[in-house]
Amino acid sequence: MNASGTAKKWTKELVQQHAQVAVAVELYTLPLYITAMGSIKEEHCEAVQIIRSVIIEEILHLQLAANLCLALDTSPNFSPPQYGSDIPYLCPYNPETGECGFLNATLGPLDDTTLDTMLDIETPEQAQLRQDVDHTQPKYPYHSIGEMYDALIIGINRVGIKQFSWQTNHQQRHWGKQNFCQIIDSYSKAQDAVQAIINQGEGHIFSEDIAPPPWTEKDFPVPPYYRFEPYPEAPNPYNGYSHFGRFIKIKNNGLPDIYSGTEQPDHPINKPLQKNFLQLILMLETLWRDGGVHIGGADALRTVITKVMQEIFANTQACWQAGVIPHWFDLPLGDVQQKSV
Repeated sequence: MNASGTAKKWTKELVQQHAQVAVAVELYTLPLYITAMGSIKEEHCEAVQIIRSVIIEEILHLQLAANLCLALDTSPNFSPPQYGSDIPYLCPYNPETGECGFLNATLGPLDDTTLDTMLDIETPEQAQLRQDVDHTQPKYPYHSIGEMYDALIIGINRVGIKQFSWQTNHQQRHWGKQNFCQIIDSYSKAQDAVQAIINQGEGHIFSEDIAPPPWTEKDFPVPPYYRFEPYPEAPNPYNGYSHFGRFIKIKNNGLPDIYSGTEQPDHPINKPLQKNFLQLILMLETLWRDGGVHIGGADALRTVITKVMQEIFANTQACWQAGVIPHWFDLPLGDVQQKSV
C-alpha cells in the first residue's frame, strides 16, 4: 500500500485503501486503551469509566469504518495492529512540533507517556491546516485522523459516487437507534458516519473560538446530534465531550494509582488474553464476511462486546496484577488471516 503521497489522482482503489486504513486505525486504539485502563488499580474510578466510554465508541467507529469498506466495494482488514510500525497514509512524527506520539504507541500503563500518546491520537485537526490543504488531489501522509477521513470523503466524490455500489449486505448495526447513520448506503450517509467518528473522537478543530490551554473537557463538546447512546437504560455521562476532551479531564484530575509491570511475552498469564483477542479478530472477520451466521447473527457484535470484550478487560487486569505488561499477540499476522471461525 503506497503511502508516500505520490498518487496523482484519486482512484477507486485508493479510496478503498483509505477505508481499510480507517478500520486499521480504529482497531489500533483498542489494545492501547484497554491495556492502559487495565493498569488502573481502582476498578471503578472515573479514569476507568472515561476510558471505558471511549473504548465503546471506538468499537462503534470500527463498525462504521468496516461498513464503509463494504459500501465502497472492498473488505475490511482486521489484522492485529503492529505498534511501533507506521500506518499507511498517516504521519506518526511531526517535525514541525516535535510530537512523535501520534500512532507511534507502545502498550503500557496509564502513565504520563501513555496518556500523552492517547491525546496525540485524538488531537483535533488544526483549523488552519484544514483550510490550507486541498484534498481534491491525493496529498498525504495526513497529520491527523480527521484529516484522513476528510480526504476519504473528498476522494469518493472525486472518483464518482456512482462508481461504488453502496451495498449493505453484511453491514452491521448493533447499537440501537442513533441520530447518525450506522448502515451506509449512500454518499450522504458516508458523510454522516464520518462526521460521527470525527465529532466523537477528535471533537472540534482548534479555532479562535477555543480558549488557549489549559483546557477542560467542556472546550471540546460533541454536538447533540452526534452523541452516542449505547445503552439507553444507562446514559453515558461523558458522551457530550470528545475523546480528546475526556482524556484532558483525566489529565486535569491527575493520574490514578496504577500497577507496574515488565515485558514477559512468554508468561502464561498472557495466554487467555491472546486467545480472546484472536477470537475477537476472527469474530469481526466473519461478521463482515457473512453476517456472523456462525456466531449469533444479528446479535453477534453485541455478543462480542458483552462476552469477549469483558473477558479481555479482565485478562489485561490479571496481567497487570501479576506484574506483567499485557502481551496481546501470539501469532504472526499471516496466521490470523489463515484461521477461520
